[in-house]
Amino acid sequence: MIERAISSLAEAVKLPANQISNQLQSAYFHDWESDEFSQGAYSYVLVGGAETAQKDLAAPLEETLFFAGEATHYEGHHATVHGAIATGRRAAAEIINAEGRG
Repeated sequence: MIERAISSLAEAVKLPANQISNQLQSAYFHDWESDEFSQGAYSYVLVGGAETAQKDLAAPLEETLFFAGEATHYEGHHATVHGAIATGRRAAAEIINAEGRG
């Protein structure tokens, strides 16, 4: 799975896969479907967490680490594919904005 991810990223950014692999410090894979706690479920917000939980998850760290994924969508589409896509776009815009300030 990790090799496929590296290959896909290499193709997307037009770099050799070994160049990306050489820069990779670590990689992890988790099988959410077999996880006894999630059992393949999407994210969900606990009672009382709707106001801040997803925004907290989405907040960049030191303008160097940016987060995306359906669990970070705070505009009504958490736990959905289109929420995941929207957060990828949001995170990309945050990266571009951070580069402009750097």
